[in-house]
Amino acid sequence: MTYRGHVKNGQITLDEPAPLPEGAEVNVEVVEKKVRMTRPQKRERLGKFQPIEMPGGSLADELIRDRR
Repeated sequence: MTYRGHVKNGQITLDEPAPLPEGAEVNVEVVEKKVRMTRPQKRERLGKFQPIEMPGGSLADELIRDRR
C-alpha cells in the first residue's frame, strides 16, 4: 500500500488519514519532481554529446542501401 504526503516542519504529514497501527514500521521514498527543460537547456545538454563514427556507416544507411 502507498500513501502520499509531504514534509512540513521536518515531519512527514500524510495527505489522507491512513489506517496504520501505532508504531507501524514504514519506508519513506522521496518522489522527485520532474523539471521541464527549456529549448536552450536542451541544446546545451545535447551539445555535450560527441557523434561517433561507426565503421561501414549507420544502420539507417544500410537499410536504405538494402531497399535499392
